Amino acid sequence: MRKFVFGPILSRRLGRSLGVDLVTHKTCPLDCIYCEAKATTNLTMERKEYVPVDEVLAELKETLDEIEAPDYVTFSGAGEPTLNSGIGKVIDFIKENYPECKVCLLTNGLLLSDEKLQQEVRKLDMIIPSLDASSEAEYTYINRPYPGETLKKLVAGLCSFRKNVPVPMALEIFVVPGINDSKESTARFLELVKQIAPDSIQLNTLDRGGILEGLKPAPRGKLEEIAAVLKEVAPVEIFGPVKEPQKPHIC
Repeated sequence: MRKFVFGPILSRRLGRSLGVDLVTHKTCPLDCIYCEAKATTNLTMERKEYVPVDEVLAELKETLDEIEAPDYVTFSGAGEPTLNSGIGKVIDFIKENYPECKVCLLTNGLLLSDEKLQQEVRKLDMIIPSLDASSEAEYTYINRPYPGETLKKLVAGLCSFRKNVPVPMALEIFVVPGINDSKESTARFLELVKQIAPDSIQLNTLDRGGILEGLKPAPRGKLEEIAAVLKEVAPVEIFGPVKEPQKPHIC
């Protein structure tokens, strides 16, 4: 039975994606109100080997030797992958032994200013960091970060990563109705996205239940309004509600 590798699953963004979970359940520097994996139980910024990297590599090898090559091997799961100090070793293993596999990192972005981490993940094929707030008030309400972490620090880290690491970046913005979807929020998002200068933007919203009761997905029309503004900076894809009901996807 696998402990660290899951899938492949059909991802809305990445095709056939083989997931890799590098931390213990709900270990993260954020406690986002929309998280489908539920509340964070270990709120931390400490980098260490939360799960044994050698065991992750053994499980990855066993899985990749058995299945058709996925479109992506994706660091995701129920926590923040960059907290694991061995993430670079896992990336190197995949690129050296399974060069046909692209590697993607889904991250909340809080650790991306770390120069050591920037070196560890330079071989990624894609990074998808999150930017869910356009103001400090929105950041505090939506993301509930580790003490001392601010939106200003997050954006500075994203800009630093973008400047120093030549990895394609798709910036994900998670839209929470009534919190970060106003015209004023959209205008602020536009200025932040200009600073970060990602290759593309992904608009997302609630797919399944989050932590707070009563959260609802943003209407498709609202996502299209926001996309019309942000496309000034980069191409925008919408991964929110579709016009006709479809089976839910993972990732």
